[in-house]
Amino acid sequence: MGSVVRRVVAGAAAATVAAGLTGGAGGATAAEIPAVLPDLQATGLLDAAAVALPPEGVTLQLHADFPAEAPLESGGLAFTSVTADVSPAGELTMLSATPATPAETSTPRLDECTDPTFEPTGPRWYEGDLPVEWRFRRGSVPEGVGRFRSQYSLQAAHQVWSRARTVCKAKDDVSMQFSFAGPTARRVGYDGVNVADFGPLGAGALAMSYTWYQGGHILEVDLRLNRHDYRWTNRPGGKNRYQVANVAAHEIGHQLGLDDLADPHGALTMFGRISRGETSKTTLGRGDLRGASALSP
Repeated sequence: MGSVVRRVVAGAAAATVAAGLTGGAGGATAAEIPAVLPDLQATGLLDAAAVALPPEGVTLQLHADFPAEAPLESGGLAFTSVTADVSPAGELTMLSATPATPAETSTPRLDECTDPTFEPTGPRWYEGDLPVEWRFRRGSVPEGVGRFRSQYSLQAAHQVWSRARTVCKAKDDVSMQFSFAGPTARRVGYDGVNVADFGPLGAGALAMSYTWYQGGHILEVDLRLNRHDYRWTNRPGGKNRYQVANVAAHEIGHQLGLDDLADPHGALTMFGRISRGETSKTTLGRGDLRGASALSP
């Protein structure tokens, strides 16, 4: 049975959260387990993401992904992803957290072409927003990784969703469109420009997706890959490094309005656990396609 945390306010005091699998337009199966997150506060999450509080009237949704090899530890438990909303007043609302599962106890994966599961987070794009233009800060790429190769990997990651790339036969109607608008010197932050870059992230996060929204309408999205703490590659076969396109494709799923999934949905792109050398998130499974179709303007 999968387990994620749903809609719990966490503050300076320890928070007890309910964990359960939500079927994403397909029903829910819940299992209550105590998960104490005493260290999860808005200030700490913002510091880890290297961004400020959102302006008045805007909510910031942060998706933080941690390596399967080095999960986030809190309250004696370990998590490979955390999703939370931060208000202009600094209030934190937990949306989900994916538990890290030891290999010897992991649940067998469902087949990616038949698993229908997806989980929306609330905010979404409108038809007038398309295509969503994004820019890449080429100068942020770590030495030896390749600026243009990284750009092409990020473009390919966006196309995973806009072109509904899949190894499955069945497809859903995905009308989401992204457009690469060129390089930029801007960094992540609420400034009206959708930016992808490499940069510093705290708490050991591998990658972050940032969504600023108002009244359920997405206003801006940014994406950051941790430049300093992890090794990256754009070349297939780099088993000791994280694949740029693989991680970015998962983060872009968050930018569509999809949340992380837990076991047994490990074959889907939105599975909230990322490993070194992994490339499986560069093609969409049945649940990913259903989610992208449901959230397409």
